[in-house]
Amino acid sequence: MFENTSNQANSGMKIPLAWLTLLIPTFLGIIAFFIVVGPGALNPTRLDFAQGVDPFKDYIGWIFFRNAPWTFPLGLNPSYGLEFSNSVVFTDSIPLLAIFFKSIRQFLPEPFQYLGLWTLICFILQAYFAWIIVGLITTNRWAQFFACGLLLFSPPMLWRINQHAALVGHFLILVAWYLILRQVKISNSPTRILAWTALLSVSLLIHFSLFVMVLVMWLTNRIDLLWRSRPIIKKQWPQLVVEIIGMGMILVFLLWQAGYFVMSSGSGAMEGYGFFRMNLLSPFDAKGWSYFMRPLPTLMDYGEGYMYWGLGFLVLWPFAIFQARRFIPAILIFFKQNACLILGLVMMALFAITNHIALGTREIGFAISEQIYTVASIFRASGRFFWPLFYGLSIACLFFVLRGIKSKLLILLMGFAFCIQVIDSSAGWRQLRKNFTIIDKSQHDLQFKDPFWGEAAKHYKKVLLMPPQDKSLGWEQVALYAAKYHLPTNAVFFTRIDAAKRDQAQRQFESQLSQGYWDPSVLYILQANLVLPAYFHFNPNTDLLMNLDGVTVLAPNWKKCATCPPMQDNLRQEMQARIAQIKLDKPISFGKGQLGSEFFNGLGGSWAWPEQWGAWTIGNQAQLMLPLPVSSSPKRLTLNLRAFVTPNHPEQKIEIFIDRMPPVIATLGLFEANQVDLPMPELSPGKQFIEITFSLKNPASPKDVGVGSTDDRRLGIGLVSATYH
Repeated sequence: MFENTSNQANSGMKIPLAWLTLLIPTFLGIIAFFIVVGPGALNPTRLDFAQGVDPFKDYIGWIFFRNAPWTFPLGLNPSYGLEFSNSVVFTDSIPLLAIFFKSIRQFLPEPFQYLGLWTLICFILQAYFAWIIVGLITTNRWAQFFACGLLLFSPPMLWRINQHAALVGHFLILVAWYLILRQVKISNSPTRILAWTALLSVSLLIHFSLFVMVLVMWLTNRIDLLWRSRPIIKKQWPQLVVEIIGMGMILVFLLWQAGYFVMSSGSGAMEGYGFFRMNLLSPFDAKGWSYFMRPLPTLMDYGEGYMYWGLGFLVLWPFAIFQARRFIPAILIFFKQNACLILGLVMMALFAITNHIALGTREIGFAISEQIYTVASIFRASGRFFWPLFYGLSIACLFFVLRGIKSKLLILLMGFAFCIQVIDSSAGWRQLRKNFTIIDKSQHDLQFKDPFWGEAAKHYKKVLLMPPQDKSLGWEQVALYAAKYHLPTNAVFFTRIDAAKRDQAQRQFESQLSQGYWDPSVLYILQANLVLPAYFHFNPNTDLLMNLDGVTVLAPNWKKCATCPPMQDNLRQEMQARIAQIKLDKPISFGKGQLGSEFFNGLGGSWAWPEQWGAWTIGNQAQLMLPLPVSSSPKRLTLNLRAFVTPNHPEQKIEIFIDRMPPVIATLGLFEANQVDLPMPELSPGKQFIEITFSLKNPASPKDVGVGSTDDRRLGIGLVSATYH
């Protein structure tokens, strides 16, 4: 289909020098960047381009990586996460640029962000490779210009700006398409091998999802080339073996050096496959990126399945379909020669659609095995895997139009399609541009203003957000504080976490907490659900426990420090006032905002966020630390529980332990109003709290029992209230 175009009409804009011709897409990419994003993003000291959860995650990961000593492998980021730290790969900080800029960090200003520069690079390369792909179809420069602009103003690419910086790199997919379409004849030249190796290596150091897409395209194309050359396969197989082994060794080395192997086996899998999918109506759903096309009613996917073609392409498609009938023999030849590639594209598209097939607001689902679900959840944001086919179909649309329509009408049609693609999509990107012109550093402003923080940075070697977990509430401010004073921290946001290391860190902390041990070299920032355990386990004579600048701080041995300024220990009275509300025969409600909601996760366990009525357990075990009534000796404790039961899951079996006494065993069959009486243990003098452990024998997820299509939480019981008697 993509035979040499030298016999095509040369009418239109002519530029004799090939190198000068290539300046056209370069300038087009630069101009598009300035129109959509604006020049402010190129200022490396402006941090407003790194606003929002994901851009901030990208930026803060880079800051810790920049300030950390060099490691081997190069991509490790040990100060960011500590016990469950991983690498710059898992902060989406674009390892290719992070490693480069770290190598010249002494020449960089402070602060420094490269996300704006990266976005400009993506615009230029998107335009460049769109230009040379279209150049395989036509030599009409005006048609080539307008077609290049259509691919440049691709809504799925623009959608990612200032959301997922690495995923703006759609040009990698266009490079893969160029390498495939350029191979008119079977070629085993070193140039082809080098080009694919470079593409796979670069994509690996940008984003793993893009790498996998390109890898599938390379592998399927290589199989097709091998199949086409089967008469001489005996002569080619030694070169093929060398190619695969050599490329594999390079890629494994880069995987290692970038830090992909820092996680234990299985930690890359997450829940959520089937939710972040592509809707079958996505190519026609503008989601506000069109003045003409209204948003379609679709199921939530958080934008991962966004695949809108743009009004310009939607105008071209009827013409392309009409002209395609003239190219049926060529289409059949292309399908025959690229059967494996097409199969790979279709498989990636089906992976994007997932086993929960959505058409607008309608959904048809089917079960997949737990093993397949676990593997698929490595790429839980599966909707983006339609991109290779999206661009393949876009190129096909351009081919049929550019080859099927005569020059004069072609220029008018392509110019019209390009103009409305740009103008109509401005409904979305104009808001992006507006956001970028407003300097807002609020997310990067450290809210810890008290002089205590500077003194604490001199006294402590680490700052930890407890309980240890990634994506903790308020992690951004703790990470900014740690970055400012070059303190290692576990206040992190990773795209993937080493669950085994995180769980080990949590168990170690729980063990230390139960023994009343606080590391004297660590400044602790406590989540709300740890304030009560900290109150019961800190030494008021030596340690400082206070609310400061909106967070709870525990500073071990602060009161023993001769040079540390005195601070108000303001939490003791607050905690005493809360505990004073607990009395015999008075229910303690665990609903949102109620007294009991402060006691969840006392020493770990797993609870859902409190709702108005209370909170569900998630998983097989949950724990609760419950203060005892002041000056009273209760004999029993009555729990009011919900149970996650359905016709397909009629009962919940549980064991309840109080202070490691023999368990109370119960089988709950009602959705609500289940009551369980627990005998109180013999309390030692001065005892202030009890620890309750719930062991859930058969929790179930709404998805598995047919009452929720994507809710994977394994629910057991819901804690409504507790009453001492």
